[in-house]
Amino acid sequence: MSFVLKLKSIPKVLTDLRNVSPDKFAGKKIEEIRNLKILEGGVPTTLDTVFDTDGPTSAPTDVKTIEITIENSLDKLCFIGYKMSGGKIVIKGGVGNFVGYKMRGGTITVHGDTRNYLGAKMVNGVIEVFGNAGHRVGCKLQGEKPGKGMKGGTIIIHGNAGADVGWGMAGGTIVVEGSVGNFVGADMVGGVVVVKGGSGIYPGLGMVGGRIVIGGEVRAIVPSFYLDSITPSLRVRGITFQKPFATFIGDAIVFGKGMLQISYEDNKHILELYKDILEEVKS
Repeated sequence: MSFVLKLKSIPKVLTDLRNVSPDKFAGKKIEEIRNLKILEGGVPTTLDTVFDTDGPTSAPTDVKTIEITIENSLDKLCFIGYKMSGGKIVIKGGVGNFVGYKMRGGTITVHGDTRNYLGAKMVNGVIEVFGNAGHRVGCKLQGEKPGKGMKGGTIIIHGNAGADVGWGMAGGTIVVEGSVGNFVGADMVGGVVVVKGGSGIYPGLGMVGGRIVIGGEVRAIVPSFYLDSITPSLRVRGITFQKPFATFIGDAIVFGKGMLQISYEDNKHILELYKDILEEVKS
């Protein structure tokens, strides 16, 4: 059962839409949905002050059968899909911070770019972005311990992403088809991050466990990772790379046993020395 939200005007401030989710719509009449509370720049108001909402006279109680479409979305709309457990949200346009925050199930599809904290502390479900994402995808929050980030589910970004992708994640999968910024997988405890393009400096900084795969150039590697092996090709989460990869283990400074795998051909400028060291150890 589908509901369509159309913006009445362009928001001038960040707007908290954490009540826009199948869970919050379930079992409510259309007028109750229109009167759901939102925060526009921190000021309490109702959904119908910002959106025209069309749909059936009442929503079913089964969350899994509810689909919400947000048309002409903008990057000031935040917290969409907060703690949702099922159903589907389709966002047509850009979107703000904390989309899918603490998400527990269902799917969110974004046809545009997102701001920061996409899928932060996500537990389950699928988020797919047909655009670019900001910083700290699938991450923990500032000041939290490693492992307090994403715990399950899947995030797929068909463009690029910013810094701190997978920061503090404990489980789940993040796939970025483009490139990412600095510190991908920092403080990582578990889960998998696959970057088809390149990355900034220090992937896996402070990681204890999990797996990071980078298919392009890496600007710099943390010195506390050690080279374990070189493989002719790689397959991870259904994605195949038909080229050599170097596998590092670390971060040793925190006694980590995480796996960092980077393209050999794209990083010869920093890998030749590591290769010589590996051959000396084996001989």
